[in-house]
Amino acid sequence: MDDDSDIFDEMWLESVVIAGFRVWHIIAAVLGVLLLIMIMVCCCIRFRIPRTKQEIEADYQRKQITKKFREKLQQIKNSEMDDMDLQKVCARIQSDYLSFQASMESMNAKQNVKFKI
Repeated sequence: MDDDSDIFDEMWLESVVIAGFRVWHIIAAVLGVLLLIMIMVCCCIRFRIPRTKQEIEADYQRKQITKKFREKLQQIKNSEMDDMDLQKVCARIQSDYLSFQASMESMNAKQNVKFKI
């Protein structure tokens, strides 16, 4: 009796459903398509959720720094770029930044003296 019930339980997998396809064919095809979609989403789309608030803030700070670095790098003339490497560019941008910061501080100091009561 156990043999007959096992055969009857598995018979539904072999029944023809649509256009000659059996139930297990349709189940395998649907699972294959779902697996393909999952692989496409996971492999082709890169997304990462930072785990901590510090990582989020650090990523934002890195993006701001690289954006400013690119802007300063675009200001260097093409003729000057022939003999430049990364260290020279960083030193040049740093010196430009320090001179700009010093000029801003001196301008702020002049304005503070001007408007003192």
